[in-house]
Amino acid sequence: MSTLDINKMEGEEENKTPDKKQIEAEEKEVMLKTESENNEINAEIKADGEGLVKAALSQEVIEQGREVKPKFIPIGAIKMPGFFTRNSDKPKDDEVIEKDPENEKTEESKPKRNHFQFLHTCPFTKFLHHPTQNDKDDLIVGAVVVLVLLAVLVGVLLGARAGPATERPLRLGRYMTTLSSCGPVEGILEEGVYKFYSIPYAVPPIGDLRFTYAQPLNNISLCWNGTLQNHKPGPLCMQFKENERTIIGEEDCLTLDVVTPHVRYDSRLPVVVLIGAGTLAGGISPAQPSALYARTKEVVFVRPNFRLGPFGFLALDILSKTIYPETSGNYGLSDLLVALRWVKLNIQHFGGDPDSVTLLGHRAGATLAALLTTVPKAQKLYSRAFLSSGSVIFPGKHLKDSYPLNEEFKQNSKCNDAACLRRMKPEAVMTAVPATWLGSDVGSLPKTNEMKHSWLVLDGVYVTRHAFEAWDVQKESKETGKERAFKPMVFGTTAHSGHSDLLRMKHLNWTAEHVESVVNDSVIGDKNLTASVYGHVNRTYSGLVELVSAVRTLCPLVSLARLRLGAPLYVVAGAGAGAAGSRLAGVDADLEAILGTFDSEVVEQRRFMAAMQQLFYYFVWNGRLPGPETGIAEVGQDVLPLHGLPLCDLLIREDIVPRYAHVD
Repeated sequence: MSTLDINKMEGEEENKTPDKKQIEAEEKEVMLKTESENNEINAEIKADGEGLVKAALSQEVIEQGREVKPKFIPIGAIKMPGFFTRNSDKPKDDEVIEKDPENEKTEESKPKRNHFQFLHTCPFTKFLHHPTQNDKDDLIVGAVVVLVLLAVLVGVLLGARAGPATERPLRLGRYMTTLSSCGPVEGILEEGVYKFYSIPYAVPPIGDLRFTYAQPLNNISLCWNGTLQNHKPGPLCMQFKENERTIIGEEDCLTLDVVTPHVRYDSRLPVVVLIGAGTLAGGISPAQPSALYARTKEVVFVRPNFRLGPFGFLALDILSKTIYPETSGNYGLSDLLVALRWVKLNIQHFGGDPDSVTLLGHRAGATLAALLTTVPKAQKLYSRAFLSSGSVIFPGKHLKDSYPLNEEFKQNSKCNDAACLRRMKPEAVMTAVPATWLGSDVGSLPKTNEMKHSWLVLDGVYVTRHAFEAWDVQKESKETGKERAFKPMVFGTTAHSGHSDLLRMKHLNWTAEHVESVVNDSVIGDKNLTASVYGHVNRTYSGLVELVSAVRTLCPLVSLARLRLGAPLYVVAGAGAGAAGSRLAGVDADLEAILGTFDSEVVEQRRFMAAMQQLFYYFVWNGRLPGPETGIAEVGQDVLPLHGLPLCDLLIREDIVPRYAHVD
């Protein structure tokens, strides 16, 4: 506004009220002051050259090279006179601003300097005030990239959720249904886990299929319609109990149990296949799935039934002649192979990982599991093996050399052909087994020239050469890098695996004379080694059991694991590992600790359980032991390295070990 305009306005003051005159006087002063300050600010901006942000703070905006003047506020558009109007030059947020078409000026206050200086060089701020065509193109490209990334992210999330549900729904709050290769199966929720009992995995080996190798359920006519309910445990395979007289089980028995904490397809869990038997003739094993440790250790347990005794291992010439090429025996081993194939194909439907399968073998089950590691067809069906108290006596004779040794069974059965054997009642087949084929020598000292019967044979189909030869080939393949066929193996046993109630009850009070008499009557006495072994064990029942265990189980495993395979070995020490009031670690102590069935009544026993579980489940999850990969570990209340076993060194040097190792 010029000075002439101001004088004209002063001439019109005579017709205005005092308040209006006062307001207009204040407006004149403010506008004169603003015009002067704008000139100063423009000079400062040009001198400083600090960019568009500071110009924006001084209320000057540049639009495509044209300067836009501050907008003029007419006198009639401001608030009525009052205290706040008279005492503040700053506009309030709720003031109404109107536009005068003739005068585009506005009230300004002097901007504060040195505030928000970092915004002056911000590329985004420069773009807002000086957008170029390249900047606009870059902005469009950036927006397209962001949209594409968002679309990909949404697609990934939707794809992840497009598969099966994380956990399948329950029927009636307790029944779980999942899939198998032969049809749906339904398990039951118990103890916080899902239990599927007696799932068929092979064709029933009855009738004409008796004494033949296991056949998988690969024909739809062999499967079931609808959903198979697997709520209750099924029968065991027919076998002898530990007393060698009682017969239990059924011939139609090729089923397996699955215990899993989750039935889902994400976060698959390691699988533990339990293979247990007292002997190859029978004996109920403590290798049973644990609901507690399936849940707390996050593993899936599988326990397959497999044939034992004559139904599982009878090798006769009249049976071999019924097929070509001629063969017989090791039917139970074929059962386990088909069971592992079932696990490989189906276990993902039960929350398990088919590429992480651990064989947990115990006693005769450990012998079979060790033999499985030599079968080429089994190499892709498991990941590692944990073998407890197995035998190191494997078949070395050709099948034809085994026929004369089994002639006594043929005489007892009064059969001269395979058809006769297959028509016999199952109980009659069991009673035809010679008494010398039963029992176990794991709890006694060997006699010179003792007779041994081995159920296993070189059948020419599954077992084609001695286990040691197969392991040597696997080791060579591993060392040369040609084939990764040598899977991780861990061997172990207990320091008192020869302990049994039957042995203890031979004398009410075992004296030093009793112990020395037993030792002298054995092969140790025949070799005049009694005095030498007493340098390592004492003349007590505990010392006798330690010697029996060393001869039959521990030292043979040392010779196999440490000297031949270079595999790790553990030994369960006696202190704190035995039953209440006992310091003896029986043959089942390690397995019972792993599965949580060990009697842990005192602190030392609970610490032993924790140490044994840490050893095993670390191996299941990582494929190796927590300590060194080779050597011997002693498991007591802790896991400690064992630097030597001088008693084993003596027995190996004197050719007692592994010659007299126990035979399953």
